[in-house]
Amino acid sequence: MTGYLTLAARALIATVFAAAFLGKVRGASRFGRFTETIGRLAILPERAARGAALAIVAAEGTAAVLLVVPATVRGGFVLAIALLVVFVAVAVRAVRGGIFAECRCFGSKGAVMGHAMIARNLLLISIAALGLAGAAVPTGHLPAAAAATLAGAAGALVFVRGYDRAVAALMKRLVTPADAEAHQ
Repeated sequence: MTGYLTLAARALIATVFAAAFLGKVRGASRFGRFTETIGRLAILPERAARGAALAIVAAEGTAAVLLVVPATVRGGFVLAIALLVVFVAVAVRAVRGGIFAECRCFGSKGAVMGHAMIARNLLLISIAALGLAGAAVPTGHLPAAAAATLAGAAGALVFVRGYDRAVAALMKRLVTPADAEAHQ
């Protein structure tokens, strides 16, 4: 059973990083906005921000590829965890420093750096750590392996497409009319 969980974790993390990579390289304007976000968050001049953005995008693409190739899965999980730790640190710094910046995690308009983003990345770290600690991928049970892979990819879609919207909807429900008036 653990092998299937590892396979699902592998598919989830690979899909998240592939989506992040593809979203940022899909067009010059997307990469440019991501670079601006990096500059704002890291307080870097444009040239240094562009270099940092290129390094992040390259690392995201590399993590996705490493997770797909059976011989390099462990390295893929390690790289993914390292990137996610950096993303958490950047988000914590932004929250503590009151830096207003959109994530642009997946290349397009994203949520503002905040506690929900920190929680998302901590969840992804947990999933990647479980994958890293897991057993080898099972062999001989193709339907179960395919189901685990599809479940992981579907889980990734939740993180990529639905997480920010779900958090926003939840926050709207948690804020009472009295709370809203107090913040005006």
